This record gives sequence, structure tokens and C-alpha cells, in this order.
Amino acid sequence: MRPLADPEDVARAARLLAQAERPVIISGTGVLWSEAWDELRALVDLTGIPFFSTPQGRGVIEEDHQLSFLAARSAAFREADAVFVVGTRLNHMIGFGRPPRFAADAAFVQLDISTEEIGHNRPVDIGLVGDARAVLGQLIDEARPLFDGRPRTGWVDRLAEIDERKSAAHEAACATDQVPIHPLRLAKEVRDFAERDAILVVDGHEILNFCRQTIPSYVPRHRLNSGPFGTMGVGVPFGIGAKVAAPDKQVIVVQGDGSFGMNGMEIDTAIRHQIPIVCVIGNNAGWTAVGRGARPGTWLGHTRYDQMFEGLGAHTELVEDPADIRPALERAVRSGLPAVVNVLTDPNAASESVKFSAHESVG
Repeated sequence: MRPLADPEDVARAARLLAQAERPVIISGTGVLWSEAWDELRALVDLTGIPFFSTPQGRGVIEEDHQLSFLAARSAAFREADAVFVVGTRLNHMIGFGRPPRFAADAAFVQLDISTEEIGHNRPVDIGLVGDARAVLGQLIDEARPLFDGRPRTGWVDRLAEIDERKSAAHEAACATDQVPIHPLRLAKEVRDFAERDAILVVDGHEILNFCRQTIPSYVPRHRLNSGPFGTMGVGVPFGIGAKVAAPDKQVIVVQGDGSFGMNGMEIDTAIRHQIPIVCVIGNNAGWTAVGRGARPGTWLGHTRYDQMFEGLGAHTELVEDPADIRPALERAVRSGLPAVVNVLTDPNAASESVKFSAHESVG
């Protein structure tokens, strides 16, 4: 039986969220483990509260939902007066829940299966200990008479305006035809090519940030990355595992050349076992996130991974012009083989990972 939270605490949490003027919901992988995405969506639809998720928890609610404002993430966190955290730690991925990421006087409600996580790194006003699916059901019951029929709020309008403005600027940046290819253009092309229920694996640093900013998720359990510990090199192995687990799904791996170099030879495993993943390498010729060439060993050169894996029997592509990205992806999928699409990107294109980016796309 799924553990429930204390009913009085649930009732208090519902009242707190109903009284807030600028509430947000932040969900994490606990929602995935609990298979609580239907309940989370029901709560969002009932309350009209904007929602965000951690990078590995994306897709629990489709990110083109009317209350998803990816480009307004920073403003939403900073200005929120009430934060409901569901199934995720208050760790560095969300600034530990502390200022300046969040207001010092924001009220926090935290739902977690583990008592030890409640209030860790930041004290919370209400802690709900229990299974995410079960407790969200409790909260929906308590919230229904408080929220049902509530009109659209000025808070939602504000986030919608920020999201629209910043998204337009981001799309303009993604449309660049520059050569060498800008990683944002690569991320856009992958986004526009991928099926709605594609499993996306992203691995690296710079390319990870560009893809977070650009590629949304629409389905639970369809996005994998290197995780909060930054365990680079997982791209191809994760992609192989995902394709074996879901052979009928499109599986696209996007990773940087540095991270690909760690475990890229696992493409040979995909070839031997006929596992047709598509691996797209954002090849910017080095470890450009760590000094951009100022440190020894950070420049790797535009390695011809396409030639390397052609010799092993993969379908391969070399892409140097942005107009050629989409046709290369189409050929890769049609081949029915494990594919390596080696895209030469601009070494000088830095993501906005050091400062909070325009999109910070739930990342």
C-alpha cells in the first residue's frame, strides 16, 4: 500500500497554495518512480499553478501545456511566494531552494518519500512524507473546493508574457545559418526532427545546456542525461539501454565530442547487436567548457568519428552546413543501422550555463 501523508498537513498545504499569489510547482524523479504523472497533471489543471521540473524529471507533464513556461523559469523561482516541491531534493539543481534562486520569505511545501529529505538544505513550512502518487491524490481532494473554477491569475499572465518574449528571442538565435554550425541550431534541428515520444539522451556539458534550453519533453520517462553528479560518458550506453527497453521508440543520443570520447566505442556494441540508435555528436573540437583552450589538453580537434565508425559498419554522416542536419538525420533513421552523425560546431559558442540562461529549460 502506498504511504499517505498526515491528513492535517495535506489540508494545511492545500490552504497555503490556495492563499498564495505567486505559487509554483517543482517536480522531480520521485514523480516518475511513483508513476504519479496523472495526479500531478490533475493538480496543475485544477489549481492553475505553473509547473517546472528538474532535468531528469522532464516530461511528467507535456512541456507545451498551457501552464508550462520554460523560458520564465528564473523569474518564476525568484518571484514565487509559495513553492511546492514534489519528489525532488532541494539540491544544487534548484539552487538548494535558497536565495538568490528563491525569495528568502517564500513559503515551501515539500513532498518526499524520505523523511530525511524534508527540509534538507532549506527549512520548509510544511513537510509531506509519503508516496507522491498517493499524497497528490490526497492534495487534489483537499484543493478541489479551494481552487475549482478559479480564473486565470495575473501571476500566470506575467509568466506567459516573459515566456513568450524570451522564447521568441531564443528561436531567433536558433535560426542562425552560421558556419561553423552554432550548437543552438543543431539542438533546434534535433528538436524539430524528433518524434513527440522520442527518447532523448543528452550527455556532455555545453551541448547538454544548449539542448536543455531548446528541446522540450512531452512524455514521462523519455529523457535521460548524465544526472546531478555529471557522470559524463553515459550517452551511448544509455541510448543502447533505452532502445533495448523500447525498441519501437525513436532513440536519439546527443552528446559532445569530449563526452563521446569516453564511451563512444560502445557504438560497436550497438553494431554487433543491431541496436539502431542515432548518435548525434556536437563536435566543437574540445573541452570548451573548461577554459576554452586556456588549459592543456582541452582542444581535441574536429575528430572524424564518422570515418571511424563507418569502418565498423555504422551508418555515418559528416555535417558542416546547418541546412544538411535534417537530411542527415533522416538518412540515419532510414538506414536502420546504428548511426553516427558527426556535426562540426563552433568552438567559440558558449552556453549560458555559468549564468542562468534565457531558457534554463527546466535544467
